Amino acid sequence: MVFNKYTQGVIFLIFLCLTSISVMSCFKLKLGLNQNVGFVNGSDLYNYFEVLFDYGSAGPPGYLVFNNVDYTIQSNLKNMSEMQVQLATLNGSVISPVYSWVTPFQNYIAGGLWTEACGSDKVKQLDFDNQMRNFINVKVESECCQKYGICGEQFVSDVSFDKNGKVSSTRFRFQHTPVQYQDDFIRDLVLTRRVADLFSAKLI
Repeated sequence: MVFNKYTQGVIFLIFLCLTSISVMSCFKLKLGLNQNVGFVNGSDLYNYFEVLFDYGSAGPPGYLVFNNVDYTIQSNLKNMSEMQVQLATLNGSVISPVYSWVTPFQNYIAGGLWTEACGSDKVKQLDFDNQMRNFINVKVESECCQKYGICGEQFVSDVSFDKNGKVSSTRFRFQHTPVQYQDDFIRDLVLTRRVADLFSAKLI
């Protein structure tokens, strides 16, 4: 019975259907496993990540670090500012805002309605390294920050000085959108790296 032509045909058709379904599903399944696969179903840690996936609005932090950049060249600051804007437009990968010291620093030095409150006239006479040191010492509770939005203190961890007191490196900070699967990680890496490569090539 099993080996008659009719049964063999039915079995072959079932085989073809299952094979076709398997092949098509390969293009739909998301690669990679989230951490809940390794946790006990119903455990505190399992439930924590389930809630995080359902209601969490932020993914892992992202940092762009700038080394060996001459910050006294205005075109470098312009390119860094444009990089910040471009990153902020990556809605599917980056959550705005992108925390960058560049624009607040430029406003701090340039002066305006905040010149007296922020002491812009005094810092204009200093070299870049001392200007930056004064900038990151602008306290959040100061009038300069509270009234004019120039809050250098929030960038204190984003600026590094070497042993000679020179600015050696700076960074931008931002938050990625939630990432759960391999495709999410790859997408975020590719998009942010593309922007970083585009503008970093212009830095001197």
